[in-house]
Amino acid sequence: MITKFFLKLFQQVERLPRMIPEAIEMIADRVLALDDSDLQTLLNHYKDLMAQGEPTRDWERAVIAYFLINGVKVKNALKQGKIQRQELKTSRPRQLRIVKA
Repeated sequence: MITKFFLKLFQQVERLPRMIPEAIEMIADRVLALDDSDLQTLLNHYKDLMAQGEPTRDWERAVIAYFLINGVKVKNALKQGKIQRQELKTSRPRQLRIVKA
């Protein structure tokens, strides 16, 4: 009976390294599904919690949540910059250069 318990516990611990990336990716998918106004509201909420809190477990969670949401804003800015650069490259005519032989 005890052997079965430890075997099951070992199997769960063995799966732990695979479960963490899956859980993080699931959280990322949920955050990415939010629109900009929801993200801004949540960002302000967690920013307030960070500003007023003592270093407790809830404060630590607020810090992680804030930076996760802020990461989406940074991602959006980077993505927008890449899109704008691509549009500039395709809209500009190619410049000709004189090449001497």
